[in-house]
Amino acid sequence: MKKLIKIILIVSLSFWGLRNVYADNTLRDLKNELQGLVNKKAANEAEKNQTQSEINSTNAAITTAHQEVEQAETDIALAKEKIEDSNQKIDSLKDQTSKLLVFYEITMDDNSLTNYVGSATTVTDLIMRGEAISQVLDYNEKQLHGLEELILENEQMQVDLAKKQEELNAKIAVFQENVKSLQNNLSSLVEVTLSIDDEINALKQRVDFYEKMGCELDQDLDECVRIKATDSWLKPTTQGYISSGFGWRSFILNGAPYSDFHPGVDVANAGAQAPVYSASNGTVAAIIYRSSCGGNQVFVHSIVQGQKYTVHYAHLFSVNVNVGDMVTQDTIVGTVGGGGATLRQNGGWDTCSTGWHLHFAVANGYYLGGKCDGCYSDFNTFVSMSIEPPFMPKFGQAYYSRY
Repeated sequence: MKKLIKIILIVSLSFWGLRNVYADNTLRDLKNELQGLVNKKAANEAEKNQTQSEINSTNAAITTAHQEVEQAETDIALAKEKIEDSNQKIDSLKDQTSKLLVFYEITMDDNSLTNYVGSATTVTDLIMRGEAISQVLDYNEKQLHGLEELILENEQMQVDLAKKQEELNAKIAVFQENVKSLQNNLSSLVEVTLSIDDEINALKQRVDFYEKMGCELDQDLDECVRIKATDSWLKPTTQGYISSGFGWRSFILNGAPYSDFHPGVDVANAGAQAPVYSASNGTVAAIIYRSSCGGNQVFVHSIVQGQKYTVHYAHLFSVNVNVGDMVTQDTIVGTVGGGGATLRQNGGWDTCSTGWHLHFAVANGYYLGGKCDGCYSDFNTFVSMSIEPPFMPKFGQAYYSRY
């Protein structure tokens, strides 16, 4: 019996050791990511002699990709409208044709057609009745032919729509690659940015947290610190108005002399220094203080309906959490900023804001997450992985509850 227990213990310890050797995401990985960013910063410093023509070329490629994505989205929207309109016409023609066919069948089955023609009292009446029937039958034939053509056209539009969707996905992939090629020079492309120094400091905070938690160098971080999953989203403030939506914004909307990409939504009318709640359960992954473009910022790793996300809160007046904190949907991560003394014109640090509001963004995967599946440590990747924040109204709409 003792020998059997000893064998089980040895096997268990061996399995534990193998599991940690092949852990998906460890403190060692996180430290390697940190060193990679430090090396990247050094490389960027050494490449400061990049010519303006190269920068212009990259920006031009991004602009072109953006325009192609917008055109593809427009084409898809128009195609969907045509298909919907075609479906309505088909339904209408089917109804008309069905009634004509019923009429035709009744007249043929009951010999009503013959009786109708034969009951003519004069030659003129006979000719008129025959002509009327001929017109009805011709109209019925045209309706059937038109219905057949419309159905074929609709089917072709469905095929074209699927092709346009494939083209859009390909163009989005090109756009994302172009965005990544900018490295950490996103200031002219997105509203809220992080410098490589911000990312290095954020990763240092995460490494320090995991070390204080006692996580071993090769221990899976998901086992050392577990994230409580969430079934659904809540809005980050108790009320608000979407003053800027997700996606590309023209210079008319953003007030800049160029179009930019907005990887989130701006929530205005929530109130100056109003509480900002976590939209989901999760763990505070990173905190940025007084960034020149975004001010105080909080990043939270969350699992919602089994999917990994990074939730971003920017332009905060104050931060109420620390790196590593477990948050719930009742946790106040900070307060609404972007206005008052934080504004550049008032001597503040937030140069990318013009008034009180919350920048709220959601991206697939874990930003600054290490080496796990779906993890990455580059802000450009975060931008390219951004999605339209779930459970939020569209641009120009207001809400008065978190639910």
